Amino acid sequence: MTTTRCALILLAFLSAALPAAAQAPAPPLWEAQVGAAFVGTTGNSETSTLGATFSATRRGLVWKFESTANAVHTSSLEMTTAERYNGLFRAERKLTALLGLTSGIKLERDEFAGLDFRSVLDAGLSWALVRRPLWTLDGITALAWNHESRTVGETIDHPVGLLQLFSRVPLGAGGDTTQRFTVFPDFSDSSFYQSEAEITAQAAMTDHLALKLGYLIKFANSPPPGFEKTDNTATASIVLRWKAATPAP
Repeated sequence: MTTTRCALILLAFLSAALPAAAQAPAPPLWEAQVGAAFVGTTGNSETSTLGATFSATRRGLVWKFESTANAVHTSSLEMTTAERYNGLFRAERKLTALLGLTSGIKLERDEFAGLDFRSVLDAGLSWALVRRPLWTLDGITALAWNHESRTVGETIDHPVGLLQLFSRVPLGAGGDTTQRFTVFPDFSDSSFYQSEAEITAQAAMTDHLALKLGYLIKFANSPPPGFEKTDNTATASIVLRWKAATPAP
């Protein structure tokens, strides 16, 4: 059974185990969470996988700030076989109930995918497309600058676009599932476009602990020479959460 199939089955089981969707409470003024995962073997095989995640959100009357960070490190027989780090910071200012201004920066390092360092700086419009108790859908349309310092080949500095849809469905009072699809069309060379698709499911175990599963697919149409176009990452982690008692304005 492939890793992709296992990840999708786990997500389906977690979603089925959560209570039926109900009207979600108002989001808190702020919330933060950190997650950790570890898998290790010894004896006939010696491998270890470490994973860490962080996210924080602050909501105001017109401003919203979000930040996320992720790290994955895998080794076998004391040799690193996978290592990936990425982070994102985004600020949004509401203009109307539908429209807002947004700007963000994404940083990434993944030498096993041929990226010594990548940054994407963007600015554009945010869209509150759907606002229902059982479903929210947000969009972003922005102009951006993509810088890639590659382990093989030339450094890339291209003007790009950012087109994103982000969906969230609450599942009971303590769980949710999210879906994100992002496309980066390249305005300098159309063959350099990239895309990402991600799905997560999270279920509360206590007031501060939760189980989170996720699956991410990344596609680069013109990767560094010698590297694959597609990378898949499946994660399962225990999450420690905090949130404000005060709802967002």
